[in-house]
Amino acid sequence: MGNPLFSVNISGLIKEYIGPGVLDATLTKSTPGSRTAGQLTGGRNPTTATYACKGFIDEQARQDFDGTLTLDGQVVIVLIGDTIDGGSTKAEVGDRITIEGVTYMIDKLDRDPAAATYTCLSTPQ
Repeated sequence: MGNPLFSVNISGLIKEYIGPGVLDATLTKSTPGSRTAGQLTGGRNPTTATYACKGFIDEQARQDFDGTLTLDGQVVIVLIGDTIDGGSTKAEVGDRITIEGVTYMIDKLDRDPAAATYTCLSTPQ
């Protein structure tokens, strides 16, 4: 659950009224695992966890300050906060989002004060 503002569960309202109308997505989090016994320099075995969520691609191309259209491959993806594991999991830089059959890595992230949405500047993987 997000952060209630002025005693109103804004994130819950966004989930209830906006969530059903947007796309299915998957948020994938990767965490470093343990080292393999006997191979201390072999690195760690990462583990991943996936979370179903809802969201949409907000912007696929951006404009420079002079108005020139820039197609640098990055997109802006908006995730509905309370749809990610019931609101108990947060999106973070480095996580991956799969939406419309394409997987993106979150490069930059912004969240509103109610934790109702996560706006993610993401690069296709």
